[in-house]
Amino acid sequence: MRTTRPTAASLRAEARLLSIAGIMLLLIGFPLTLWLVAGALAENGISPILPLAIGAPPIALGYLACHFASQRMVKARALERSR
Repeated sequence: MRTTRPTAASLRAEARLLSIAGIMLLLIGFPLTLWLVAGALAENGISPILPLAIGAPPIALGYLACHFASQRMVKARALERSR
């Protein structure tokens, strides 16, 4: 079996894709959470657990996607310096 090492260009492409996905998730998660919190704080509002249950997963996944994108960029930079 032959394994190939990632190139700096492929790592940067992965980072770009991950950061776009992460930003999209964060753009969905933050306003959704704020809207649900407003609904939970209103008189006769929704359950206070809903903002956490519905809003937290997109925010957490968006953060993780951006975190892994930055790790890919660090690896790409290290690959370029080593050559």
